[in-house]
Amino acid sequence: MPLAEFVAGMTARRGFLTILLCALSCAVSLDGRAAAAPKKQPAPRPRPPRPVYHVPEATRLLVIAPHPDDEMLGAGGLMQRVLATGGTVRVVYLTNGDGYPEGVQAEDHVESPSANDYRGYGRQRRREARSALAALGYGISQYSYTFLNFPDGGLCKLTRSYWSERRGAFRSPYTRLDRPPKSDVIVPDTEYRGEDLAQEIAKIIGEFGPTLILVPRKEDQHADHCAAWFFFADAITEVRRVHPGYSVDVLNYIIHFNSWPFEDEEQRLAPPPGLRGGSSGWLRFPLTPAELRTKRTALARYKTQMHVMDWFLDGFARSNEVFSRPAPFRVMLPSRRNLCCEQ
Repeated sequence: MPLAEFVAGMTARRGFLTILLCALSCAVSLDGRAAAAPKKQPAPRPRPPRPVYHVPEATRLLVIAPHPDDEMLGAGGLMQRVLATGGTVRVVYLTNGDGYPEGVQAEDHVESPSANDYRGYGRQRRREARSALAALGYGISQYSYTFLNFPDGGLCKLTRSYWSERRGAFRSPYTRLDRPPKSDVIVPDTEYRGEDLAQEIAKIIGEFGPTLILVPRKEDQHADHCAAWFFFADAITEVRRVHPGYSVDVLNYIIHFNSWPFEDEEQRLAPPPGLRGGSSGWLRFPLTPAELRTKRTALARYKTQMHVMDWFLDGFARSNEVFSRPAPFRVMLPSRRNLCCEQ
């Protein structure tokens, strides 16, 4: 057979085979659409509900609050439940919340507050704290709260630079004080040093003997809140050294983390996005309608804060509170690095 005829024949045959294959492919596509269709993806499983925290009876709750109002923002409902179930509540305020220039300016209508203005503002916030606790309605006595009167806005520096007597005590740039007044001192000769604050917290824990301690998370982006965790952790380590058999449940709460909890307007308080729930996962603590109303009433007693940030306080008046448990920890201060001052 001539070469030209052979090539022509093969070309024609290839064309016929191509057409035949296309026809078969189309037939399979038309007759087997169900088989060729993408598989239906299974519906995502619903997320299991977050664990709910239940308050044991006769709980002895110690709340560590960096400033007056933190205790009510984070645990106004929890404190009510503890009292309602026959427990005891004690709140320790690390500072008076006096280092807040915008608040003092708004309250006293002064452009450049003096040290006396800041001190007076701190006394007002203490009065509001007592009023807020009384609003919980369970007859909280004067022995149920303690003001340590350490420097607002200065706690992080006490974890490292102003730890011991090796250097002078920290002096507040607002109140110009370098120590609490004698009426607030628990450990003799206390000054604005980290070691002194840790010793006072340890003494409170040792005397009160809490079964549950609520303290801010170290990830809280307010430097005083972050530092509060490290002072507590150092103090509880010392308590356990002296009393090896002492056991206590520790829960964390959080107040400052990016724009949380104002990213939504839901009635339920969700955990901060992007922040893991520690060793327990986030624990939800639902409030009854009556507990929520009482929490709102108590928050309203912080009039100085309502004047400048009512939106912030209202953001925590939701139908639940959220807590977490820390992983096992052992903290020894002073730190070699700034733990919280970059917050």
